[in-house]
Amino acid sequence: MTERFMQPLDVRAMTDHQPFCAGVVWVRDGKVAITLNTDGIPEALEGRVMRVGGVGGGQEPGETIAECALREAQEELGNLNVRLLSSPVTFFHNMDTDEVVQVPCIDETPPLLLQRKTNGNPDVPYKPGLPTGPYVYFGLYSAETDEARINPEDDVAAILFVPVERWPILEQGATLGQMVELGSELLERAPIPREMRLWVPENESMRTVMRLLFPPD
Repeated sequence: MTERFMQPLDVRAMTDHQPFCAGVVWVRDGKVAITLNTDGIPEALEGRVMRVGGVGGGQEPGETIAECALREAQEELGNLNVRLLSSPVTFFHNMDTDEVVQVPCIDETPPLLLQRKTNGNPDVPYKPGLPTGPYVYFGLYSAETDEARINPEDDVAAILFVPVERWPILEQGATLGQMVELGSELLERAPIPREMRLWVPENESMRTVMRLLFPPD
């Protein structure tokens, strides 16, 4: 359940010189774009699953959270024509308590979702040149574009367009073949075995996004 929090949120100021990741939510013809990846998989699951992720990634030195979301989307979708959209509502998710609140946002382009969790290594940057801080932020922006392509310069293994009503099945660990049979569209860098299971990490931001945009009946 979400609550309203009336203090306006300035996402750009809040995340300025702080650790963050960012990305986009792109829904096309009733299907949401996700990425399939081979990194970030627990050792016990290596070789048995592909990791489901949103379209996005980590910041580069000097960029704002919105700039990061746009760059990552352009890279992962293989298309420079991605546009960030102002979300009519913004949600703030405190990942430490799992509280989600709807907030007014004063940014020029308000995100759909801003998440925050305590930084386990507050004095250690993710990589040289990046900021440190007590929290790590995750920003998800609504976006649109004309098409997606596999980018040979990016490391995403595949882009999967999942019918929004089939998302719960994906979360349950369906195979790639099952999701394709259920109407998902697939763009893959190289052929992926259809029996490969798809794994959605518990802290994956798309879990929260899908519950906010498409709550269960």
